[in-house]
Amino acid sequence: MTLRSLLIIFVISVFISDISLSDDKTRSDKRTWAEPNESNPVSFAPYNLSSNPSIFTLELDPGFATDSYIIGPEIWTQISGSYDYKTNGEVNHYLQVDPANPLLLHAVDVIADLSEPIGTLTRRTQYAASADGGITWFNYGNVPEIRSGYPVLKLRSNGAAVIGSHSFINGVVNTNLHVDQFSQAGAFTQYNATAPFSIWPQIEVYNNGNIGVLSRPQHPAGSDFDTIFYQVWDGTVLGPKSIAYISTPPYQFTVGTNARYHLTSNGAGRVSMLINGTLEDDTLGNSKVWSRTSSDNGVTWGPLELVFTPFLENGDDTVAVAGGSDAIYKPNSNTWVYSVAATANKTFADGRLYLIRSDGMRSVITTVAAVGGTTEFAMAMSFVFTLDQPALAYSSDGLVLYCVYAVVKPDLGTSGYNSRDLYYQRSLDDGATWGAPIRITNTPLIDECYASVSIYNRGAGGNNYDLNFTYMKDPGVGPASFGGSAPASVNSLIYRKITEANVVGISNNQINLDDYKLLQNYPNPFNPSTTISYNLVKSGIVTLKVFDLLGREVSTLVNEFQQSGLKEVSFNASNLSSGLYFYSISTPGFTDIKKMMLIK
Repeated sequence: MTLRSLLIIFVISVFISDISLSDDKTRSDKRTWAEPNESNPVSFAPYNLSSNPSIFTLELDPGFATDSYIIGPEIWTQISGSYDYKTNGEVNHYLQVDPANPLLLHAVDVIADLSEPIGTLTRRTQYAASADGGITWFNYGNVPEIRSGYPVLKLRSNGAAVIGSHSFINGVVNTNLHVDQFSQAGAFTQYNATAPFSIWPQIEVYNNGNIGVLSRPQHPAGSDFDTIFYQVWDGTVLGPKSIAYISTPPYQFTVGTNARYHLTSNGAGRVSMLINGTLEDDTLGNSKVWSRTSSDNGVTWGPLELVFTPFLENGDDTVAVAGGSDAIYKPNSNTWVYSVAATANKTFADGRLYLIRSDGMRSVITTVAAVGGTTEFAMAMSFVFTLDQPALAYSSDGLVLYCVYAVVKPDLGTSGYNSRDLYYQRSLDDGATWGAPIRITNTPLIDECYASVSIYNRGAGGNNYDLNFTYMKDPGVGPASFGGSAPASVNSLIYRKITEANVVGISNNQINLDDYKLLQNYPNPFNPSTTISYNLVKSGIVTLKVFDLLGREVSTLVNEFQQSGLKEVSFNASNLSSGLYFYSISTPGFTDIKKMMLIK
């Protein structure tokens, strides 16, 4: 049977079965989400800092869907500002959904005034909340009302927000804790840490009501060892700091310390800290990850245990951690998982994301090649890696593990910097294997990065599963606040939800790289461009064509010999009319057809 015959049969089956757009789930039901007002973009005053007005305009993506998942619309959390360097390595938790009432959402972000994007005087932490499942948001303002930054957000058992940050108080920068009176009250009490002064806090709420805090000092270069402090808030005061980790020998690079670390709990008294410390010879060949665990809510701690050490592949390919990281516990278990960006052969081009589990299991989540990441940066960006900020979360039933991360793409923004897009993947076996990358954003002239995923995400054994996350959306591509020279722009904290149907035991969104697969185009519906992905088990001649509803060929996207692997092709339909189209793939041993909708 010819490909054209298959296409005709496929078209007829569409009409016979009377499959509408809504039945096929190719269109998000906006009634579920409310209108994100993408037709009326929010504009911010440019202060004459740039002649390009587009970098001050927030335009929201309406979302898209396939037959097995819905990526909901972008919703503005009402937090915007011009500080675009959101973290120094760790995936900071900027979003939390209340497990007791999932309609209550909390979010934080670090901002600065547009007139001073480096934030020397104007950098602040802002808190916002939603009481209707993320549809609408209210900005409660700065927490605290002084210069601060790099917040991390957790929830107490009563749903009240707890924000850790470092603030400039009485002439010094030090770690602080801010505890709300009750859920979404917006009335925070500030608790200041004592000396020795420290920054970059990571926090965790324990099941006994206490809050653990990790932080690190900001020494002049070479003045001290790389040290991680631990302290506890007991409901009344933020207690003294003790040393949780110290490097040997002293670190003497350009900053006093640059360790990355996390604090996570299973909610039943077991707490772990994951530390990627810094040594004086902290090259890509000597970057290790350590863990310490407590079984009594942080009262006593076990010894340091080595979690990751650089290793060789293929004899001389050094693999070492170098980038963002995250750590969480699996719900109702003693198992933690840790994600981290790593280089290979000491290059970004061969980078990958790793998942490390507390039992010693290690897997590759994805690689630069698998997601089309850039192999070189057009302009340098400090502390930005090709694959970066791998944010982790479990479904509430512990059956699905998610990872959302940023990818530096070959596309260049108007500033000349590479732009970043977001992807996500999931695992149904606690990270041992991963489904294919799913692209969330596809905007060459906009930065989407610094994803943060809520610890709680609905999951109920075969019913719909939700993934709640936020990220920075910056119409001005490239860094302006730190380590770059891009024009100042206004970025916004965006909330988004992915809903997947019946993910357990069904792998519509996951592909085994040992199988042929033609994936649903993204976005869909689209105007005028979309991306089509497919996986080839074997190398061979591949044809990928687009047909209209009458079976007439309108475009040939691929007609060549290709190597095996996951591929991605862009399709621009600017010269076509709105309507239903089909795309088909043919290669020895495999043919498939899917439909897509062009809406102008």
